[in-house]
Parts: sequence; structure tokens; C-alpha cells
Amino acid sequence: MVLLIMGTNHILAQTYNILDYGAKKSHTELSTKAIQAAIDDCSKKGGTVIIPKGVYVTGTLFLKSNVTIKMEANTELFGSSSLEDYAEIPLGTEEPHFSKSLFYAYKQENIKIIGHPRSEINGKGYMFKHSHERPKLFRIENCKNIEFDNAIIKNSGSWCAYFKECEFINIHHTSVYNKENRNNDGMNFDGCSNVTIKDCNLQVEDDAICLKSSVDKICENFDISNCTVSSYWASLKFGTASKTGFRNIKVTNCQFFDSRHGAIKILSVDGAIIENVEISNIKMYNCGGPIFLRLGNRGRTYDKSIKQVYKADAKPEGRPVGKIRNIIFRNIEARLTGRIDPPTEGIMFTGLPNHYIENVTLENIHFSYTGFGDLDVKNRVIKEDEARYPEQLFFGVLPSYGMYLRHVKGLNINNVTMKLRNHDNRNAIVMDDVIDSNFTDINFDITPEAESGILIKNSKKLSLNKVKPSGKTKYLIEIQGEKNDDISINKHSVNSIKNIKLTDKAKKKAIKIY
Repeated sequence: MVLLIMGTNHILAQTYNILDYGAKKSHTELSTKAIQAAIDDCSKKGGTVIIPKGVYVTGTLFLKSNVTIKMEANTELFGSSSLEDYAEIPLGTEEPHFSKSLFYAYKQENIKIIGHPRSEINGKGYMFKHSHERPKLFRIENCKNIEFDNAIIKNSGSWCAYFKECEFINIHHTSVYNKENRNNDGMNFDGCSNVTIKDCNLQVEDDAICLKSSVDKICENFDISNCTVSSYWASLKFGTASKTGFRNIKVTNCQFFDSRHGAIKILSVDGAIIENVEISNIKMYNCGGPIFLRLGNRGRTYDKSIKQVYKADAKPEGRPVGKIRNIIFRNIEARLTGRIDPPTEGIMFTGLPNHYIENVTLENIHFSYTGFGDLDVKNRVIKEDEARYPEQLFFGVLPSYGMYLRHVKGLNINNVTMKLRNHDNRNAIVMDDVIDSNFTDINFDITPEAESGILIKNSKKLSLNKVKPSGKTKYLIEIQGEKNDDISINKHSVNSIKNIKLTDKAKKKAIKIY
């Protein structure tokens, strides 16, 4: 009995109720000092800060080591609508006007946020639409052992949850709703490692799950699974800040929907090395630009806090070109409905001359495309735009509806289906400077107006096996230009050279039918 009482007292001693520190249940009266006092006391021995049923308003709270924040049922914790209630903290690496935050932690450990299905943390981001500064909800930097459990976080003034140079992050059964303002990202991870995101729901205006690299520490060892994600701009994104790199990332069993400006974006434009990424068992609905890989040359150093630059005539800033390699996409189904102006629905991989995207696998990919009618883009030259902000829509209308592949080496595509729901007069696939790559069991819809199903330019060491168009077209493949070489086409794809169109000095000897 004595041991039981001692154990009970020990548990009670670890609990810190904010009402005991003077917090007020109010829509207008601040409880910042009371909540912070509870956090400070709790951190001395470790324990749980209880936020009981009710409505509370707070300014910036500084999270401390060994503190759990627990939201009881029917609790609403609102951020103040006045910037004066947000503490001055160091400028962020990106977007200095997003530096303030509702929760801030620096060099702390063992922090946990426990929510409840009927409670929420609400940043009232709609109050900052015209503000010169727009606070984040969470800004957690150089910390370790961070957990979000069953939390509902919403309506940030800018990015919702930002983690910088943190390790051992576990986010599960957590919902992020962030559509009340511009730049409303969901979860951002800059130079973080050993991160698990599981069974989460994100519905956001900007990038949903976003890995960044503006610091010297690499982003690595991510396990993302069983998440449902909606975003206007990207359900899953690596970049655009891409200085150091991303590696050992696994994403599986997720659903992406309503991502009209693109679903998956993997971007190295500031020198990052991106490698060992596997994305599998994904379903997409009402998305555009399903997979966008971009190896560019913006070359930003991030040695000072900076806003993004979107101008078309951007110039390289100095860092060497990075690498994208060893990427696997497997078991992905999509019903695509992208932008109309410009039509943005196809897969796009684009490196740079002499800087190739390397060793990418697409396997068991089944996509349904809208079809955008008759577009006069067959001979349209797609600019390299090496230093411009990496967004697929900035390249304009592509000459293919299904895949546009440029400056790619070691590509393996197996069991891919591309269906059209409406007429589209573009090629299904366009390749430009694709090297040492294999295409097996490729099925696609095509229309007579396209003239050919696949257009190949400046490419060599290609193998095409079991390429099957659905629909009538004069040629299966068009080979364009004299730089093509060593293109092997299985006889199950074409019966003879007559099924291949040679243009712009393309040579028959570059083709082998076996």
C-alpha cells in the first residue's frame, strides 16, 4: 500500500496544470506567462504540462527538454493575432519574414506534443494575410527526440511545423490543416535525420511533406507511410532549398489528392546529392505533374537568410551542380487532373547538359491522363532554364502528354500504362539525351494526329521491348537527329524499319531490330 501511494504521488508530481499557474479560459486574455511558467517548472524534473478543456490564447512559447504538452479533450489553444505577442528569435535560413513562431525550441531534447481528436492548436493564420511578418506554428531547431502524437495543428501564418537539424523525430496520427494563408506548408524538415511520419493527414495550401537542405547537415533516414495528403503545390517535395542532400528516404502506402500543381517533386538545384530514395504503393487522384525530377544549377549557398527568387532570367549563384541518382518509383496509380494553363500533367525528368539524372526506376506505373486536345507544340523547344526556380509549370506545355525525359542516364522503365480520357495530339513519350536506358512493357494511348507514339532525340544505348500503342498512328517511333545511336527495338514492338520515322538526318544504322 505504501509503495502504491508513493508511486501515485510520483505520477502526480510530474503533472503541471496550466490553470494552477494562472492561465485564463478566454478568447482574448493571454495565457502566455502562465503556460510558459508551467513548461519551465516541468522541465526541471521532467513531466507533463496539462492544457485542460477550454479556450486559451498565447504568444510565443519556448519548449524545453523533458516536457510533454498534453491537450485534453475539447481544448483549443489559439495563437495571438498580434505580432507583438511573438518573441524575437533568430532569423530563419529561408524566408526571414516567417521567423517568428508560436512554439520555439532550440537545442532541447525529449519534447512531446500529445493531442486529442477533439482538441487543436490553431495559429489563426488568417489574421496575418496582410502582415509584413507571418509566424510559423512550430519552429524546432537542433533538437532530438521529438514526438507528435494524435495532434491537430492548423492555420499557421506561414509554414506549420518546421524542423531544422533535428534528429529522431516521430510524428504519428497527427493532422495538419493549413490553407488559410499563402506559403502554408505542412511539415518541413531541413537537415534532419531519423524521421518517422506515419498515419498522418495533411491538407495544406503549399508543400505538404517537404524535405529541405539549406544547412550543411544532410536530410537522411526518413520513413513515411500510411499518410493521406492534399496540397495545392506538392504532396511530397525535396527542395527547393537543396544545398547538401537527401538520402535513404522511403515513402510507402500513401494517398495524394488535389495536388493540382504537382504531386511528387524531387529537386536538386543548389548542389545537393539526392540518392537512395524509394517511393512505392502510392495512389493519386486529381493531381497534376505526378513526378517531377529536376537537376538544376541555381547554386544558392544559404549563407544568409533569403527570400525565394522566381524570375525567369535567374543566374547561377556559385555552388557546383549536384546529383540525383538511385531513385525508385514502384506501384503507383493515378487519375491525373492537372493545370489547364499551361497543361501540366505528364511525368518530367530534366537534368542539364553533361549533368545527368542517373539510375531511376519506374515500375508498375498506371496513369490516366485528361487529354488536352490539339496543341501546337510538337516542335516546341523546352528551355534548359538551369537557374530558374524549379517548378514544372515554368517549362510551359511539353511536347508529350505522358513522359518528357531529358538528360537522363540509366533509366529503367517496366510495366507502365498511360491512358487518355480525351483526345491529345502529342506524343506519349519524348526523350532527349537519354542514355543507357531500358523500356519494357510500355502501353500507351495514341491518336493519329500525333504521327508517332515515341519521339527520340540525341539518345543512345536504348533498349525498347514490348512497346504497345493503343490507337492508330502512322509510326510507332520517330528518331530525330544524327546524334542518336545504338537504339535496339524488339520485334514485338515494331515489325520493320517502316514503323519507324527517321527525321533530321537520323540514320538507319543507329537502329537495331531484334
